[in-house]
Amino acid sequence: MSDDAADLSLVEVLQLLERRKLSARELVLDCLHRIELTEPTLRAFVTLTQDLALDAAVRADEARAAGAEVGPLAGVPVVMKDVFLTRGVLTTAGSRILAKYIPTEDAAVWERLAGAGAGLLGKSTTHEFAYGTASPPTANPWDITRTPGGSSGGSAAALAGRMAPIATGTDTGGSLRIPASACGVCTLRSARGRISRYGAIPLSPSFDVAGPMARRMRDLTVLLRVLAGYDPRDPGSRDEPVPRYPDKAPRDIRGIRIGLPLEMSWRKVDDRIAKVCQQALGILVDRGAELVEIAAPANAAVVLAKNLGVFDTINETEAHQIHDLLVPHSHLYTPQVRERVRKGEAISRERYEEALLLRDDWSRRWRRLMVKHRLDAIAHPTIDAPPPLIDPSLPPKGPRIRLSVPWSIADFPALSVPAGFDDRGLPVGLSLAGLPEREAELLGLGILIDEELQLWRHGPPTGP
Repeated sequence: MSDDAADLSLVEVLQLLERRKLSARELVLDCLHRIELTEPTLRAFVTLTQDLALDAAVRADEARAAGAEVGPLAGVPVVMKDVFLTRGVLTTAGSRILAKYIPTEDAAVWERLAGAGAGLLGKSTTHEFAYGTASPPTANPWDITRTPGGSSGGSAAALAGRMAPIATGTDTGGSLRIPASACGVCTLRSARGRISRYGAIPLSPSFDVAGPMARRMRDLTVLLRVLAGYDPRDPGSRDEPVPRYPDKAPRDIRGIRIGLPLEMSWRKVDDRIAKVCQQALGILVDRGAELVEIAAPANAAVVLAKNLGVFDTINETEAHQIHDLLVPHSHLYTPQVRERVRKGEAISRERYEEALLLRDDWSRRWRRLMVKHRLDAIAHPTIDAPPPLIDPSLPPKGPRIRLSVPWSIADFPALSVPAGFDDRGLPVGLSLAGLPEREAELLGLGILIDEELQLWRHGPPTGP
């Protein structure tokens, strides 16, 4: 069983662990063997903590053998994006500025995972301070000449490369969804504040979200039940009941209405990517769902404008405020991120406050559109083109955020589910977004597509 354990989904692993047909130690050793084979090519990790993962596995195995109660993730190895503080373990945020930073406390996300019995397998790469979508030096497991996306690219690559069953990431303008799509794995950017950001190195607090990643949508339910919940240490934390995330796909979706914002999110999309997403939506249609063409709010051009738009204005302002404290170390930034951080200097207080008002108005307009058209979700490709080729002679380049950023602005939960492969052999992600109070139902639609296609059973061609 240990020979195949690294290829299993979390749901499958937990069933085997519970029946003691697989030991947590075997699972970790299998993951470490896969890391030994593929990490020299993929370079998904900043730090490996195999001893911590093995220690947690041994504790879990001993507890199960004794008949003791164990946590929902007991002995399962997890990869943490290297922006989450981990006590006693190097946390760099992908920057030379933090090259020797050893935190003395844990991020809330890791607290909850560790409390559920998970073991830390390692810290994954990220675009410097999560300010980009390339995650150098990591390669895409499906085509090592391409980027895995970012900024949670190391986590996505580790999952796709079968080096771990579960991982974590963060999402400001698409940093969970973009690499999930590029690497053929699953994620949900939940409503902001659903999962505590305490102890996660911030980029833009108005948009930052912490979240889970896995190869199977049902695995996200397990993780969300552990991670979601109020945390008074996070000023943006939602003090409300956690949604009842579904174990399985909904039985009946007749009457479900899926909005297609054609002009905003389907135009100027690679034809081969659009075709795969349309075929995946056909799964919902075959079960009774209805596709509804819709127009974006009238102020879309203003809100989504490059540089002057709402996201860039707020993100650049807040990133500059955060990184202003690191000015004495500015020479240690990569030129690309240093330039991005400095953009916030030129943004006036008035323009920033206007952008905040436009953000709230954008959310209200989308909510009205959802009600007007009786929509349960909004669908489109997660990214509009294949992941860019890696060119070491140029600054890191990743997929564009134009399709993911509208839901960051609206503060709508949005997932990316593997929809299939294009004729290049590259995975394609389908995005589904919806109202925060319908987050559980949104996940259910993603599970339905995922369980039909079962793409988590298909591994990439990456070899040593």
